[in-house]
Amino acid sequence: MRMGHIATRGLLRILACFFVIMPTAAAQAGRSNEYLRWFDLQYATLSARYRYVESGALVTTTNQMQHKESFRGRLKFDRQGRFSLNAGVFSGRQFIGSWNNTGWGTGTGQSNLALKQLFVAAAPAKGLTLEYGGLYILRGESTEITSYDEDGYIMGERINLKRPDRFFFDEISVTCAYLGDISIPNINKRFHRLKQSNYHQFLIAKKIGRRVGISVDYTFQDGKETMREAVKLTIPEMRLLDFIRFENYQRTDVNPDYGFALYGEKVLRRRITLGGGYAQVDPHHGNLNADRFLTGKRIFLMSSFQILPELSFAPYLTRGVANHVPITQHVRLDFVLNYNLFKSLQRAGLVQ
Repeated sequence: MRMGHIATRGLLRILACFFVIMPTAAAQAGRSNEYLRWFDLQYATLSARYRYVESGALVTTTNQMQHKESFRGRLKFDRQGRFSLNAGVFSGRQFIGSWNNTGWGTGTGQSNLALKQLFVAAAPAKGLTLEYGGLYILRGESTEITSYDEDGYIMGERINLKRPDRFFFDEISVTCAYLGDISIPNINKRFHRLKQSNYHQFLIAKKIGRRVGISVDYTFQDGKETMREAVKLTIPEMRLLDFIRFENYQRTDVNPDYGFALYGEKVLRRRITLGGGYAQVDPHHGNLNADRFLTGKRIFLMSSFQILPELSFAPYLTRGVANHVPITQHVRLDFVLNYNLFKSLQRAGLVQ
C-alpha cells in the first residue's frame, strides 16, 4: 500500500510540473508562448465548505468544515492538440466526493489528493475524438442529480462524434468501461480495470436553435439498464427564469423505477444567480449520483454570488418532503467558497 502512495505522489509531482510549474518557469524566462503551446491547464479551483446534514430520523449526522482542490489539464503531443494526455487531480476519497475534512466539527482531518482521471485522446478527423484510460462521465443535458456524481470516474474507452454539419445529432457518443472501486479514487490502483467492462453508455444530443438542448442516453451498469432523457429550455425574455431543465430516468430492470428533477435558474444583476427545483430519486438508484441529493423526494435551493472575478460564494439548501422510506439527508445546508485559481493564472499570463 505504501508503494501505491509513493507512486501516486510521484505521478502528481510530474503532472504538477507539466501543468503548472513548467509553464510558470517558462513565463519567467520570457518563453511562455512556446511552452503554453504544449501544456494546457484547463481548470484549477480551491474551495472551502461548511456542511450541515440532518437525517430522516431528525439526528444531526454532519456538522463540519471541508476543503477541496481540483485541477484538470492536458499535455499536447502536437501543436493543434489533436493528440494529448489528459489528467484530473482532485481531493476526496470517494466516487461521490471530492472533499476532505478539515477536522473542524465532525470527522477527522484529511489531506488526500488523487489522480482520478488519466487518459489519452486522439482526434484523427474533424469532430471525431477517441479516448482511452481513466475517463470522465458524460451526461449530456442531464446532471449529477439523476445521473452520476460529477466527481465520478470510469476506466475504459470512448468514441465521440460532434459533426452537426453532417449528421442530424450534434453529438453521438459510445462508451465501454468499468465503473466501480467507489472508495479507490487513485487511478494507479485501477489500471487493471481496463481489461474489464461492466458499464456501457450510448448517448445522443441535439441543439434546436439557441434555446433548446436535448439529450438521450442508454446506460448499462452491472446488469441494470437505464434510459435518461433531459431537455434544457433557455428563455431569457422571461422575468422569472433564464432557463428551465427537466431530466428524468427509467430503470427497466433490477428494481425497475423512475425518477426526475426539475430546475429553474435566474441571473440577477450579473453577479447573483438564484435557482431551485424539485427532485425525486428512487431508493434503489444506487447512491452514485450527487452526494447533495442521493435518494428521496426533495425540494432544493441554490445560488451563487460573484464576490470577485476569482472568488464566489454558493449557498445550497435541500429538504426532504413526503418520503415514506428512510433517507440519509432530510435537511442539508452547504456554504461553499470557491477560488478560481485558473482565472488568476490566466490574468497573470501563465496559462491560456
